[in-house]
Parts: sequence; C-alpha cells; structure tokens
Amino acid sequence: MAVCVYCDQEMLSADGCTADPIVIEGDRYEPIRYGSEEGFKRVRRRCRDCNVLPGGVHHHGCDTERCPACEAQSISCGCLWAGEEHLAEDWVDEMEDSFQRVGPDE
Repeated sequence: MAVCVYCDQEMLSADGCTADPIVIEGDRYEPIRYGSEEGFKRVRRRCRDCNVLPGGVHHHGCDTERCPACEAQSISCGCLWAGEEHLAEDWVDEMEDSFQRVGPDE
C-alpha cells in the first residue's frame, strides 16, 4: 500500500490528491489536473507515476505533475524553492526533510 502523505489516501485507488491551491511567491494557483497538461497527446487511464485518474490532481511529488506557475515539471522547476512558496501546508518541509536524509551528493 502506498498512502499519499498529503491527502492520506491510498494512491492505487484514489481518484486524485488534494485540490488545495498551490502558493508560489504569494500568488495562489489551482493545481493542474491530470490530462489537462500542455502538450499531452495521449492520456492513459491512470497516471503512470501516481496512479490518479484523468481529471484528478496528481499526488504532490509525482514525476508528471506540472507547476501551475511555469508549467515545467513541478518536482524540478524551482518555483517552490524560492522564498516562502509551498505546495499544500507541509510539502516544502517534507521535501527538505527528504533531501536532508539523503544528502546532496548521494
């Protein structure tokens, strides 16, 4: 079982993650829903990474989740790391904790 730490749902069966707004540089954005991403030509039944259904919000940290501010891959765009931005209430803290556990060169 893989339970999402943000929505507390089982990812193999959840329709989507929390639809809470994403705050970047003080601006609130609605999360980009699976299947509505720019450039998607074919939508699978469920996301290949986080297993969300089309129309649902990706589980935060999913490889295919797009940043609503810049539309790049959310986990690597950098928008969430500038200033006090956050994705849901605890997303940045959770990501920083995981980086500290692994370390920058590992």
